[in-house]
Amino acid sequence: MKRLILGLATLLVFSSVQKAGAADANTETAPPAITIGVIPGGNPENLREQGLTLAKELQNRLNIPVNIYISKNYEGLIEAMKTKKVDFAFFSSLTYVFAEQQAQAKVLLKKVWHEPFYYSAIITPSSSGIKKLKDLKGKRIAFVDDKSSSGYLYPQVALRKAGLNDKDFKEVAFTGNHQASIQFLEARKVDAAAVFSDDEKGRQGAWVKFGTDKKAKYRIVWMSAPIPNDPFCVRQDFYDQYPKTTHTLMFALIDILEDTQDKNTYSEILGSRGLMPATSKQYDPVREMVKALNIGLKSE
Repeated sequence: MKRLILGLATLLVFSSVQKAGAADANTETAPPAITIGVIPGGNPENLREQGLTLAKELQNRLNIPVNIYISKNYEGLIEAMKTKKVDFAFFSSLTYVFAEQQAQAKVLLKKVWHEPFYYSAIITPSSSGIKKLKDLKGKRIAFVDDKSSSGYLYPQVALRKAGLNDKDFKEVAFTGNHQASIQFLEARKVDAAAVFSDDEKGRQGAWVKFGTDKKAKYRIVWMSAPIPNDPFCVRQDFYDQYPKTTHTLMFALIDILEDTQDKNTYSEILGSRGLMPATSKQYDPVREMVKALNIGLKSE
């Protein structure tokens, strides 16, 4: 049976199993059901379809009813975990830090795109003469938006350490996305841009992926430390009560993605390449960024 409830959030339920099986009858009774929280992605309809497919696959593997809870935003997802509406959730690296504080979220896995980490970079045309961050004073710079980790927040930490803030630039452009920032740079509307890179060398940077001028050459003025990808988390009290079920679910997610020939089958939820174990310590750079910028929880 498929059930769709619309309101502040959407709960997708696949529930053909009448009774939950036990993760281990001798040591742990299985929970009556499992709810996994996600937020709407670029294609909400695809997310709903993928959610039902994933719930069915997980239920078949775990023999426990599985629900997918679609929140409007990360703030609502944190609240859902705090009030025990969800047992597991996919967060961004930034909102995981707040979920850990407010909802006792425990990180289990992280998504893998090109690598287990990604980076933030500030780039400029090789011919610009800009070679270090302080050279950006009085120049024009493009950011994605004020909520973008790699397109604004991480660069802000580096710029402030260099003694610069937004008022020190001749012009600050918020473009809305990484591709637009590269277009601004190609059109010489700005002198530098803060964007993502999927690797430390910049071979998989936004300027490579989105650039249309194949003759353009860029200099990396600054590259961040590795930033951990989006984490998959469990509510701490759920983990304490159902550790075996938690680990079974973790490895089921990894196996599902590895066993799926078409990696786009669950791309809206699990990413396109894989999942791997993660630790809380890997998110220390995110905590440092939050502390340095004194930022609070924002809906994303």
